[in-house]
Amino acid sequence: MKRLVIALAAVLLTLAPALAKDHLVKLTMDGRAVDRIGGIALLHDGVVYADSIDLVKTFDGLVTFSGNSLKIEIRSHVGTFTAGKRRATVDGAPVMLPGVPFLRNGDLYVPLDYFIRHIAGARVRFSPGRADVLVNMNPRS
Repeated sequence: MKRLVIALAAVLLTLAPALAKDHLVKLTMDGRAVDRIGGIALLHDGVVYADSIDLVKTFDGLVTFSGNSLKIEIRSHVGTFTAGKRRATVDGAPVMLPGVPFLRNGDLYVPLDYFIRHIAGARVRFSPGRADVLVNMNPRS
């Protein structure tokens, strides 16, 4: 039992620095908060990511699961994102993302800026330090 506790403590200490680097980011769309308990968006390795399923719900889209990949459809745009792969497909064309999608607690996180601009067709504005993200569904304002 003592060995199990020591081994578990070692694993937690190994994971702690990686999780400690991530910072929650407040996401607001057209003036209303999009966050959920635990946060929908986070700053990870210098890139703001968001939970893909929460984004699909926010933008009233459809999602299809296939292993570690998600096919996301919002309005006329389709994107396929895979955990651990920087290359994605958007509207049938291969693209390089600004960061690598990753799994966190079973959820696939994708680069928020890229998703909002290229899949949801909205505008994104980051606060200094990337603590807040404002999404505007009306690209003209």
